[in-house]
Amino acid sequence: MSIPNRRGVFFGAAGAAAGLALAPATAFAVSQSPERREPLAAGPGKKWDLDGNAQRFRGNTVVCPVPQDSAFFHAETEAMEIMKRSSITDQYVCLPHQSMHMTVFDATTQDNVINKQLPAWLADCTDVSEVSQRILARLQESTLTPLGPITMKVRGFRPFDANFTMDLTPADDATFNTLWTARRELSALLDIRPSNFETYQFHSTIGYRLVKPLASDVPPMERLAAKCSALFTGDAATVTMQHPAFNLFDDMLAFPRLWRLPRA
Repeated sequence: MSIPNRRGVFFGAAGAAAGLALAPATAFAVSQSPERREPLAAGPGKKWDLDGNAQRFRGNTVVCPVPQDSAFFHAETEAMEIMKRSSITDQYVCLPHQSMHMTVFDATTQDNVINKQLPAWLADCTDVSEVSQRILARLQESTLTPLGPITMKVRGFRPFDANFTMDLTPADDATFNTLWTARRELSALLDIRPSNFETYQFHSTIGYRLVKPLASDVPPMERLAAKCSALFTGDAATVTMQHPAFNLFDDMLAFPRLWRLPRA
């Protein structure tokens, strides 16, 4: 049996469903014969529910906020508006402006606590808050190398069949050395090293794809990618990020700062 949600899309018992994330001002008419889709970034235990509402997903991280007076930030916000006007807007949810950032180092999430995937010095923690307190104390006692400016250049959008994400790369050797020195020192200090550590791709996520795409979604995704890519030229092709800090998050809507990394 299928149960209609408040936006008129049906979610089957097997979990193949379509999740919608319409902004309140978006006047997009949902199809009268909605297709069944498989959730992607939405569902129990994930960052979003199937309506595109943020769910509690706790953790801690080291991020650089995107400066809101930059051409890059304005391009990101215009890309959001293009997304909201597209025919596939119901398949995505965009982040609020205040949470736009670039991750320098992923620390831990609630999944690491639940699945007991913590380093030995954190293994007895039973709550994300306790993990965050211990990490903060270790950071405050550390002697990390001071960081200089972090200037990134646009590499291009990732395929839109995943999330709505702009990949970034260091704009010069100084930024490359700054970022990778910080990542390696944080990894050693916290004894945290994910499997993709050496191949990590810096990025700024604009939004998340709630459901897996169908073949019919490919043409509008390609049109969307072309329109959005055209925004990130000239001054918007590079951005000097705000200084990185250790942040907490309860969801993807905000990343309150606890401790700023040392500045050169």
